[in-house]
Amino acid sequence: MRTEIILSGAGGQGLILAGAILAEAAGIYEEREVVQTQSYGIQARGGASQSTVIISDKRIKFPEVRHPDILLCLSQEAYQRFSPNLKKGGLLVIDEHLITLDLNHEERDVVVLPFTSEAERLGRRILANLIALGAIAELAKIVKVSSIARAIPSRLPERNVPAALEALQVGARLGEINKIIQL
Repeated sequence: MRTEIILSGAGGQGLILAGAILAEAAGIYEEREVVQTQSYGIQARGGASQSTVIISDKRIKFPEVRHPDILLCLSQEAYQRFSPNLKKGGLLVIDEHLITLDLNHEERDVVVLPFTSEAERLGRRILANLIALGAIAELAKIVKVSSIARAIPSRLPERNVPAALEALQVGARLGEINKIIQL
Protein backbone atom coordinates (compact mmCIF):
# COMPACT_ATOMS: atom_id res chain seq x y z
CA MET A 1 0.00 0.00 0.00
CA ARG A 2 1.29 3.49 -0.92
CA THR A 3 0.29 6.48 1.20
CA GLU A 4 1.11 10.02 0.10
CA ILE A 5 1.22 12.72 2.77
CA ILE A 6 1.72 16.49 2.74
CA LEU A 7 2.49 18.30 5.98
CA SER A 8 2.03 22.00 5.21
CA GLY A 9 1.97 25.35 6.91
CA ALA A 10 4.25 28.31 7.47
CA GLY A 11 8.00 28.36 7.94
CA GLY A 12 8.92 28.05 11.60
CA GLN A 13 6.13 25.61 12.47
CA GLY A 14 8.45 22.61 12.32
CA LEU A 15 6.78 20.76 9.47
CA ILE A 16 10.07 19.85 7.76
CA LEU A 17 11.18 18.29 11.04
CA ALA A 18 7.85 16.48 11.40
CA GLY A 19 8.22 15.03 7.90
CA ALA A 20 11.75 13.82 8.65
CA ILE A 21 10.58 12.19 11.90
CA LEU A 22 7.66 10.52 10.12
CA ALA A 23 9.93 9.23 7.34
CA GLU A 24 12.45 7.87 9.84
CA ALA A 25 9.71 6.19 11.86
CA ALA A 26 8.34 4.41 8.79
CA GLY A 27 11.64 3.64 7.10
CA ILE A 28 13.90 2.70 10.00
CA TYR A 29 11.55 1.43 12.70
CA GLU A 30 8.86 -0.14 10.51
CA GLU A 31 11.15 -1.14 7.62
CA ARG A 32 8.93 0.31 4.91
CA GLU A 33 9.92 2.15 1.76
CA VAL A 34 9.95 5.93 2.23
CA VAL A 35 10.61 9.10 0.26
CA GLN A 36 10.64 12.45 2.04
CA THR A 37 11.08 15.84 0.38
CA GLN A 38 10.61 19.40 1.52
CA SER A 39 10.21 22.88 0.23
CA TYR A 40 9.85 26.29 1.76
CA GLY A 41 9.55 29.87 0.66
CA ILE A 42 12.36 32.40 0.60
CA GLN A 43 11.45 33.66 4.07
CA ALA A 44 12.95 31.77 6.99
CA ARG A 45 9.80 32.17 9.07
CA GLY A 46 6.26 32.82 7.97
CA GLY A 47 6.64 31.80 4.31
CA ALA A 48 5.07 28.68 2.86
CA SER A 49 6.54 25.39 4.02
CA GLN A 50 5.78 21.78 3.19
CA SER A 51 7.16 18.34 3.74
CA THR A 52 5.98 15.45 1.59
CA VAL A 53 6.28 11.85 2.67
CA ILE A 54 5.49 8.73 0.69
CA ILE A 55 5.25 5.50 2.66
CA SER A 56 4.90 2.21 0.82
CA ASP A 57 5.15 -1.51 1.35
CA LYS A 58 6.66 -1.80 -2.13
CA ARG A 59 9.46 -0.04 -3.96
CA ILE A 60 8.60 3.61 -4.70
CA LYS A 61 9.03 4.15 -8.42
CA PHE A 62 7.55 7.67 -8.63
CA PRO A 63 8.78 9.81 -5.73
CA GLU A 64 6.48 12.80 -6.12
CA VAL A 65 3.24 13.57 -4.29
CA ARG A 66 0.63 14.94 -6.65
CA HIS A 67 -2.64 14.01 -4.95
CA PRO A 68 -2.05 13.26 -1.27
CA ASP A 69 -4.04 10.72 0.69
CA ILE A 70 -3.42 12.78 3.84
CA LEU A 71 -3.03 16.54 4.04
CA LEU A 72 -2.12 18.44 7.20
CA CYS A 73 -2.58 22.22 7.03
CA LEU A 74 -1.36 24.55 9.74
CA SER A 75 -1.86 27.80 7.81
CA GLN A 76 -4.63 29.25 5.67
CA GLU A 77 -2.20 29.74 2.78
CA ALA A 78 -1.23 26.05 2.88
CA TYR A 79 -4.89 25.02 2.99
CA GLN A 80 -5.74 27.15 -0.04
CA ARG A 81 -2.71 25.94 -1.97
CA PHE A 82 -2.81 22.19 -1.29
CA SER A 83 -6.39 21.21 -0.46
CA PRO A 84 -7.62 21.25 -4.07
CA ASN A 85 -5.16 18.42 -4.82
CA LEU A 86 -6.26 16.14 -1.98
CA LYS A 87 -7.53 12.82 -3.30
CA LYS A 88 -11.28 12.35 -3.26
CA GLY A 89 -11.96 10.56 -0.01
CA GLY A 90 -8.60 11.72 1.35
CA LEU A 91 -8.02 12.87 4.91
CA LEU A 92 -7.71 16.60 5.57
CA VAL A 93 -6.37 17.48 9.02
CA ILE A 94 -6.43 21.13 10.08
CA ASP A 95 -5.85 23.29 13.13
CA GLU A 96 -9.19 24.61 14.33
CA HIS A 97 -7.81 28.06 15.15
CA LEU A 98 -5.71 28.64 12.04
CA ILE A 99 -7.88 27.46 9.13
CA THR A 100 -11.26 28.54 7.78
CA LEU A 101 -12.75 25.69 5.73
CA ASP A 102 -14.11 26.19 2.23
CA LEU A 103 -17.12 23.89 2.16
CA ASN A 104 -17.33 23.93 -1.65
CA HIS A 105 -14.57 21.34 -2.13
CA GLU A 106 -15.14 17.72 -3.16
CA GLU A 107 -16.01 15.07 -0.63
CA ARG A 108 -13.26 14.33 1.86
CA ASP A 109 -12.82 13.38 5.47
CA VAL A 110 -11.98 16.41 7.59
CA VAL A 111 -10.56 16.39 11.08
CA VAL A 112 -10.41 19.71 12.90
CA LEU A 113 -8.26 19.65 16.04
CA PRO A 114 -6.74 22.26 18.41
CA PHE A 115 -3.03 21.62 17.71
CA THR A 116 -1.81 25.14 18.42
CA SER A 117 -3.92 25.69 21.54
CA GLU A 118 -2.76 22.31 22.92
CA ALA A 119 0.85 23.30 22.22
CA GLU A 120 0.29 26.61 24.02
CA ARG A 121 -1.19 24.67 26.94
CA LEU A 122 2.08 22.71 27.06
CA GLY A 123 3.93 26.04 27.09
CA ARG A 124 5.60 25.77 23.65
CA ARG A 125 3.72 26.70 20.48
CA ILE A 126 6.38 24.95 18.36
CA LEU A 127 5.09 21.58 19.65
CA ALA A 128 1.97 21.86 17.44
CA ASN A 129 3.84 19.95 14.71
CA LEU A 130 4.40 16.91 16.95
CA ILE A 131 0.87 17.06 18.34
CA ALA A 132 -0.39 16.99 14.74
CA LEU A 133 1.96 14.11 13.89
CA GLY A 134 0.64 12.06 16.81
CA ALA A 135 -2.94 12.75 15.77
CA ILE A 136 -2.29 11.78 12.16
CA ALA A 137 -0.57 8.56 13.20
CA GLU A 138 -3.57 7.63 15.32
CA LEU A 139 -6.17 8.74 12.78
CA ALA A 140 -4.70 7.19 9.66
CA LYS A 141 -2.74 4.28 11.18
CA ILE A 142 0.10 4.95 8.72
CA VAL A 143 2.80 4.37 11.33
CA LYS A 144 2.74 3.44 14.97
CA VAL A 145 2.98 6.24 17.50
CA SER A 146 5.68 4.18 19.21
CA SER A 147 7.78 4.25 16.01
CA ILE A 148 7.51 8.04 15.89
CA ALA A 149 8.54 8.19 19.55
CA ARG A 150 11.63 6.12 18.73
CA ALA A 151 12.56 8.52 15.90
CA ILE A 152 12.25 11.73 17.91
CA PRO A 153 15.53 11.49 19.92
CA SER A 154 17.67 11.33 16.78
CA ARG A 155 16.12 14.54 15.42
CA LEU A 156 16.02 16.80 18.48
CA PRO A 157 18.44 18.03 21.14
CA GLU A 158 18.25 15.81 24.23
CA ARG A 159 16.79 18.64 26.35
CA ASN A 160 13.76 18.88 24.01
CA VAL A 161 12.96 15.17 23.80
CA PRO A 162 10.71 14.89 26.90
CA ALA A 163 8.47 17.77 25.76
CA ALA A 164 8.34 16.35 22.22
CA LEU A 165 7.31 12.92 23.47
CA GLU A 166 4.62 14.50 25.65
CA ALA A 167 3.33 16.46 22.64
CA LEU A 168 3.26 13.29 20.55
CA GLN A 169 1.11 11.56 23.17
CA VAL A 170 -1.24 14.57 23.41
CA GLY A 171 -1.71 14.35 19.65
CA ALA A 172 -2.31 10.60 19.74
CA ARG A 173 -5.04 11.12 22.35
CA LEU A 174 -6.61 13.82 20.17
CA GLY A 175 -6.55 11.43 17.24
CA GLU A 176 -8.25 8.70 19.29
CA ILE A 177 -11.19 10.90 20.30
CA ASN A 178 -11.65 12.87 17.08
CA LYS A 179 -14.77 13.07 15.02
CA ILE A 180 -14.33 12.86 11.27
CA ILE A 181 -16.68 15.19 9.42
CA GLN A 182 -17.70 14.07 5.94
CA LEU A 183 -17.90 17.08 3.61
